[in-house]
Amino acid sequence: MIRIRSEQRYELKYLVRHDQAAEVADSLARYMLPDEHGGNRGQYRVTSLYYDTVDHKAYWDKIDGHRNRRKLRVRIYGDQAVTTETRCFLEIKHRLDRALQKRRVVLPYGAAVAMDQMDDLLDAASDEDRSVLEEVEYLYRALRLQPTCVVSYQRRALEGREYEPGLRVTFDTDLKYRIHELTLFANGQATDHYFLSPDWCIMEVKINHRAPYWLTEVIGMHQCVVRRISKYCAALEHSRVVLGRQIHPNL
Repeated sequence: MIRIRSEQRYELKYLVRHDQAAEVADSLARYMLPDEHGGNRGQYRVTSLYYDTVDHKAYWDKIDGHRNRRKLRVRIYGDQAVTTETRCFLEIKHRLDRALQKRRVVLPYGAAVAMDQMDDLLDAASDEDRSVLEEVEYLYRALRLQPTCVVSYQRRALEGREYEPGLRVTFDTDLKYRIHELTLFANGQATDHYFLSPDWCIMEVKINHRAPYWLTEVIGMHQCVVRRISKYCAALEHSRVVLGRQIHPNL
């Protein structure tokens, strides 16, 4: 089945207990399919290298509630040892009011992190990829972005069936970060820290337009409450590198 995802999607996040998440996932499994990239249960590891300015503009844009904001990251799926040739996604996550856009290109990891040497990539890219790469290069140079934080977690992903091809629900656990050794190369030196207790899970619901009735029923039955949480922001807060300003109490 072809997964149709609209250019602008909508995302709801929930902070739920680990056991609660397992019950929700089991309920949803009656209506949804496991992500085909994650085996029978739709499970795999996600590791992202986030870029930000020296004064953490992306973090404060979120905390201040800016309706038009962007984050740049390099993302790898799976537990494989990363080399310069490892397939990864260079992504711009763009929030515009309540809608979410994610634009990305697939690159070898070594090329993705060489953002100051994009000329050869731009020359060889398709029109669609070139548009993303040009935006990445602009953000990188104009904002003087630098590697800031690595975030990793274990994900279980479920996807809609035939009549909800744009629906996706994910459950992220084992949520860790580091603000040192800012590379995804496996060198055995990096130590990651939990930014949420292992007892908690971040559940995300992504939809093209509106949630089906059975989904709202399941979420209500398990008493899931919407929580505006960003993994990147939560990681920086736990690291205590963003203590220079008062954090908005409602975010």
